[in-house]
Amino acid sequence: MNDKIFSMPVRVNDFIANTVNLKNEELGIYWRLLCFAWESKALLCNDKEEIYEISKAHDERTKKVVDKILEKFFILDKDNCYYQKAQQEEWKRVNELYEIRSEAGKKGGQANSKQNESSLEAPIPIKIPILKPNNYINKKIKYSVSFEKFWEGIDSIKNRSTKSDSFKQWSKLSEEDRKDIKEKWNHYKKDKGDYYKACERFLAKRIFDEISLEAVVVNFDPLFEVKKYVSFVERGQHMPMISDDMVDKMLEKGLISQEIHEKW
Repeated sequence: MNDKIFSMPVRVNDFIANTVNLKNEELGIYWRLLCFAWESKALLCNDKEEIYEISKAHDERTKKVVDKILEKFFILDKDNCYYQKAQQEEWKRVNELYEIRSEAGKKGGQANSKQNESSLEAPIPIKIPILKPNNYINKKIKYSVSFEKFWEGIDSIKNRSTKSDSFKQWSKLSEEDRKDIKEKWNHYKKDKGDYYKACERFLAKRIFDEISLEAVVVNFDPLFEVKKYVSFVERGQHMPMISDDMVDKMLEKGLISQEIHEKW
């Protein structure tokens, strides 16, 4: 069987009928898994972490969606690989067709060669494109120690960023670029709130170049939170967030008088 990668035929009517009840997210994951499987002889190795990474499943909810798609559409064979039955049949059919055409091409080439033995012009061979093996499918990505340290807790709440894509951009950065980049990311994310870009875009677009940590340090006031409530204390307006320790701190730093402190 030939292991070259071909265009993937799709039985459109069957595909629509089988996926009519899928949500958009489920359909996208299913299609992505089919495409990646086709590049590996219509097989997916039973490595859940790799399958989750292919599907961009970085939270428990999305991983459950992937598991649902695997259970519904794929079969686990004796070699511990997943395959989709219709796709596997198409793969075999396309391979058989390729072998037939390849053999016919060889015979035709031999016949033409005999006819042109006296010709000075050599026959031009037909080049069949060969795609490089998909390294992502065949082996796991090995992340560097420096990147793992950077990635730790990088986007633990929103799961907006993708580790593999971020590592690709990280690898393009110089040592100078990586200096203080974790602090810059944290400052950027805090400054943007819910509207920050994914980490891979933060690196690719070099957004970190626009961030000055010196400015952040200079503008930082350790008494900022205390100063916000001085006027409330002066008016004797008690609030849950104003503790006795905070009022003591105001007196210690000369923000309120002894008289106001005693009244409080």
